[in-house]
Amino acid sequence: MDKFQKNKYRFSSTQPLILIGNDIVEARNEQVNQLVSELIKYKVLIRDLVNSEVDYSKRNELLTIAMFIINNFELYDAFVKNEDVPIDVLHRFTRVDKKFLQKYREYIVAYTLIFGNPIYKNIQDYVQIVENSIEDEEEKNKKEIIEYEEKIGVNGIVIGKNKKNAIILTSIGEFKKVKLNQDVINGEEVKANEKKTLKDFKIYISIVLIFLVVFSISMLYKYNNVVRTIVVETTSPIRLEINGFNRVLNITSSTEKGQLLVEETNLLDQKLDRAIYKIIEYANENEMVKSTGITVTVTGKELRYNSLPETEEYIYKKDLKVRFNNSGREHKFN
Repeated sequence: MDKFQKNKYRFSSTQPLILIGNDIVEARNEQVNQLVSELIKYKVLIRDLVNSEVDYSKRNELLTIAMFIINNFELYDAFVKNEDVPIDVLHRFTRVDKKFLQKYREYIVAYTLIFGNPIYKNIQDYVQIVENSIEDEEEKNKKEIIEYEEKIGVNGIVIGKNKKNAIILTSIGEFKKVKLNQDVINGEEVKANEKKTLKDFKIYISIVLIFLVVFSISMLYKYNNVVRTIVVETTSPIRLEINGFNRVLNITSSTEKGQLLVEETNLLDQKLDRAIYKIIEYANENEMVKSTGITVTVTGKELRYNSLPETEEYIYKKDLKVRFNNSGREHKFN
């Protein structure tokens, strides 16, 4: 058995010489239809090849593996007999990781079928491969050439289609899904724009997802972070912890009567104005107002002016004595 030589073969970026004529297209059509049927026997669907993201360098590596199978009778015989890639034997002779061989099995099958059987001559003539021992100055710039061609459109022979889209095989071993603007048949060469899929927008999707994660974390932090503490001094002091959304995060009292107030008013997650109003209302209706009145003490972030309209309206309406200490600034209602 020949020794495995990594990166022995590569796809050439040189444009293939296109043979024109109905006979050529018909011959390629028959070969493509035969190839698609044979791929199915090997449990490979065309769409699986399209969905796999395989770059130029990796395609060359897979091509070399396929050619190694073809050029070694024992491996090729096992491939044809079992209709599958002989992964264990292949691993033993190439030392290529089994997980890699399994992951890219579909591509290895496709390349082995195309280049291992002479009945696919017209497809072989279209897909350009060379041995790396051949120096080609143009190949030094293959990456730039390939990227440029992908931007302005892509050429390939049709190997599957529906009304609006087609799957093509390019001369550099790619399986791509493109948009159709004309009627075509399998085996015909087309030039079209590649159909965009989710993977083409993965950078933008990733940015949006990162933003959403950061936004969610910041909102969660803002909700759970205490920015001010408020104590409402009735006959039983009521202590409230307020978050960045100005809502009640926690409410406690050290007395039994105060705990009853907490339970009956149910103020968790209520807006601050509503919470203070309900506490003062409950205290007024349940004889919990001291003779000196009620004191509300704010510690931490200062409350904005006119941020307690509902509370102020109730205080004036009931003519209650309430003193506010707003982070050191004092003022009285009534």
